[in-house]
This record gives sequence, structure tokens and C-alpha cells, in this order.
Amino acid sequence: MPLSSKYSKIRELQGPHPCLVVSNDEQNHFSPLITILPLTSSTDKIYPFQVLTKLKRKNNVILVDQIRTLDRKRFSERIGEVSIELMEEVEKALHITLALKT
Repeated sequence: MPLSSKYSKIRELQGPHPCLVVSNDEQNHFSPLITILPLTSSTDKIYPFQVLTKLKRKNNVILVDQIRTLDRKRFSERIGEVSIELMEEVEKALHITLALKT
């Protein structure tokens, strides 16, 4: 079934991007897969299911609506850690994205 023209532009991120690891430490230790949220520097429009943050002194958006699981071989370097407050914002956005009950 062909896609209509309104869906012809690919909206998901392409190529390497920084990301926020959201899988738990135990899974990250034992599994070859890691669950992440990609980041983008495109901050034109921010939705309630996205989180604004700074990375290397530049504004970035955590794309909570583009959650994915990747093989750890696709990762390069660790950039740093995020605050508990930022993780709480991400958790709220995950609840919106996945329609989870609080």
C-alpha cells in the first residue's frame, strides 16, 4: 500500500546522534541491547512528549517519542550523566508518549 504524499517526508532521525540511555543498569550490564532516547539540536518546536536540555552548552531536545533499542556495538563514547530532575521530566514525557498511568 503506497504512502500518501503527506507521509512522504521521513520524520525519524537518520544517522548518528547523541542519546539518553533509559534502560536500567542491570539490563545495560547483561544485555547486548540498550534502550535509548535520541537527541536533536533542532529546537524550533517542542512538544509535551519531548524534553529540552543542554548538551555541551547547546540546546537539544530529547525525543521521547522516538524511543528505540539498539545494539551496544553502535555506541561510541559516553558524554556524561544527567540530573535526577531531568530524568523526572523524561519520565513524565514517557508517561505521555506511552499513555502510562501514573
